[in-house]
Amino acid sequence: MRNLKPIFILLVLFGAFHLFYGAIYENHLGEGTDSDVLYPFLFARDFWAGGIRGWNLPPSSGLFPEIGLAILIYPVFPSADSFHYAFGFFFFVMPYFLAKTYGFKKRQSYLFSLVFLALAGILPNSLGQFYFPSFHAVTLLFAAYTLFEINHWDSKNTLQGLRFFLIFSLIWISEYWFFVNVGPFLLIYTILHLRKKSFYPIGLIFLSFGLARVWQLGFRKMGIGVFTSKDLPTMDRIHSAFDLISQDPNLWISGVIQSTTKHSLFYDWFYWYFVLCIIYVLFLFLRLELKKNFLDFVFLLSPILTVVALYIFQIEPNFRYLYLLPFCLFFLIIRLLSIIPVVRSFVSLIIFLGIVFIYNEKYPLLANAIKEGESQRAHRMECLSEFDPNIPGAATYWPIKYSYTYSDKNWTLVPFTKAGVYYPWVSNQTWDKGFEKRPFEDFTWGITENKENLEQWKGVRVVKECEGWFFYKR
Repeated sequence: MRNLKPIFILLVLFGAFHLFYGAIYENHLGEGTDSDVLYPFLFARDFWAGGIRGWNLPPSSGLFPEIGLAILIYPVFPSADSFHYAFGFFFFVMPYFLAKTYGFKKRQSYLFSLVFLALAGILPNSLGQFYFPSFHAVTLLFAAYTLFEINHWDSKNTLQGLRFFLIFSLIWISEYWFFVNVGPFLLIYTILHLRKKSFYPIGLIFLSFGLARVWQLGFRKMGIGVFTSKDLPTMDRIHSAFDLISQDPNLWISGVIQSTTKHSLFYDWFYWYFVLCIIYVLFLFLRLELKKNFLDFVFLLSPILTVVALYIFQIEPNFRYLYLLPFCLFFLIIRLLSIIPVVRSFVSLIIFLGIVFIYNEKYPLLANAIKEGESQRAHRMECLSEFDPNIPGAATYWPIKYSYTYSDKNWTLVPFTKAGVYYPWVSNQTWDKGFEKRPFEDFTWGITENKENLEQWKGVRVVKECEGWFFYKR
């Protein structure tokens, strides 16, 4: 029961501030139609219906633990709303576990989770992605797990070594971004903490990559499409980056900087991140504690290294790859306030009361956002119901999984790009019932979320515009 106490406290906190999550959910699945987040729900539903053969998974598949958890909880939470609220709590606890494992006090660790939720509730479209499955939030959980294992490492414990090996083989196929986000920090942490003994766990991580390849081959044999390292342009992008650095390093560095500064949101976040980092380093220097807190400095470099990796891989900066940025910002705030003797004893209380105040201030706005999102989703499904579910339709990316989740009718919506090319990205091809072989022009009706697409398609006319969706007929 003692081990369950933190979970109970976190559950109370999540329930007390539930409107933050409600606003996040309705932003992505009410005001928006971010159907990527619905993939684990639909995968779990297909699993219990006996039909996962034909699924195509994303590069970071989320098979562990998200898909496994989705399959387990689906019978208990079979509705999309309850299912995602359960997952919302699952992600809510992650900042707590990472902070606690890193060494923060329990009260401060609770605040990491609460501050994350409050920030995401205020910025649902960007930071709110953290609370949905398959959006890389598990990097924090994997980081906490790795720290726990390294802190309790026993080279003679065969069971621990086997567990570590198996879990990392699953991490390799589930969440590539873990190795980008916190891999460098964890590598240095392991070497400094275990010294010569670090070769064993580091070696297990590299060996686990081989087992991960076996898992991937197994899933492909089962008829599930998964990405392997060979399917991704990782090495090509790295070689291109090295070529550019060797030719003009200044141009490459300015490109990395501009990749974040051109985004006003990230510009502000990184501005305060650098300001607080400088203040923190100065404090440590004046207190002669730089060496003692060297690992803090390495950990705080994680967001910068992630930005560099994003630029190398030619990926647009997005919070789904930069959850450690708000984590590190709050990390710095806690560390700096804890240095001040007068404030040290009241830090947790002051921050908690601040969140309570913000929640009360935002309460009407959050409640209204939830109602509007529910209304928009219901309106989309009402518009969809005006069509015949017995006639297959064509649709661009977003409406398909969204319609399959929230409509009570059995639709056949075949995925096509704006160029009219069949493209079953992160979906189950069995949903298409063989109609994917038909040319795009043969479908008499369909849905797109981009009106510009309709200008490219000959012989179509808009028959209904509904909450950002455009229904058309031929």
